[in-house]
Amino acid sequence: MPAQQSASAYPEIYRTLQARIDRLSVPFPRTESGVELRLLAALFSEDEAAIALELSAAPEPIEVIARRVPTVPFRQLGRILVGLSKKGAINSGVTRVGKKRVATFGLAPLVVGMFEFQVDRLTKEYVEDFHQYLDEGFRDSIVGSETPQLRTVPVRAELTGGRSVAPYEDIRAHIAAHPGPFSVINCVCRQAADVMGETCTTSSSHETCLMVGSVVPHGRQIDHDEILSILDRAEREGHVLQPQNARDPAFICCCCRDCCEVLQNARKLPRPADAMPAPFFARVQTNQCTGCRTCLKRCPMDAITMDGKLAVVDEGRCIGCGLCASACPETAIVLDPRPRRRKTPKNTTWLHLRMFTNRRGVLSLIPIAVRKLFGKKI
Repeated sequence: MPAQQSASAYPEIYRTLQARIDRLSVPFPRTESGVELRLLAALFSEDEAAIALELSAAPEPIEVIARRVPTVPFRQLGRILVGLSKKGAINSGVTRVGKKRVATFGLAPLVVGMFEFQVDRLTKEYVEDFHQYLDEGFRDSIVGSETPQLRTVPVRAELTGGRSVAPYEDIRAHIAAHPGPFSVINCVCRQAADVMGETCTTSSSHETCLMVGSVVPHGRQIDHDEILSILDRAEREGHVLQPQNARDPAFICCCCRDCCEVLQNARKLPRPADAMPAPFFARVQTNQCTGCRTCLKRCPMDAITMDGKLAVVDEGRCIGCGLCASACPETAIVLDPRPRRRKTPKNTTWLHLRMFTNRRGVLSLIPIAVRKLFGKKI
């Protein structure tokens, strides 16, 4: 299909799929231009879109999905779902049914989801459509949401000046205690920048997205030592650590101010700390600050200015990443806990349940529970 055809030119199946995905925990709003339909048409044929409409928000085995599409032979359905997974159009995973490991498939949101799944196969057209969609409504639908998908943790726990840090906020200790497996994949944001001719100026590697507890098909398996080495490199190069917003995160992003869509969008806000789960904020110990300005260059939110020869932190802009504190030659900056901190969801499931109830209200969970009980899609 031509990349720039109007929304009315697309078959209705794509509009139906857009509305279905918009009912997930992450919005997928309609736009006047219909650019979201182009994003879908790039990943789904019409027949595949019809199959996707029968998928649930929670990945399910093929046997369960097959009951909803009796007109498609079982083996053919399996091939279609595997093909969609390989294209990065849907979620896939593995679960245990008795003693067997069974493949599962489900709908994916745009982020974190279909867009990130395009890593290593991004096209200029897809990136342009994604950016247009951000500008035409998607950014407004997700920035400042009550429960974001990512949170910020300090680059090192000791930067908090001896104060206690929750285990899930000390990301190095969390990794050290985790049984694995671990893998690393290329950063889709950096690849998108490359595709658009805007090469990252801060990162020496595209391999900066860390998967915790899984080895994804397009990833490279690594051990504890290498994952900690990647975290060390991220600190040296000034990257913000943004794990999934859960106490047991499935992934950790090492994000740079050049390429990261989350950081770029947050930086445009007057108070980024209000839009991102920022459990800490930086504080300058004025008796130790020498005015060297090192911290100004490290801050991804432009939260630090100079008052004469002293560095000053704007608490509303600070997201508590700790990059300023880790680079300060005089150890003049520490991280203080915010008095009102958002509670971090327990795991991925609880994260998406909270995101969904933020959008639809707590009572919206009742029909979902009933549908789940009777094996219907949710």
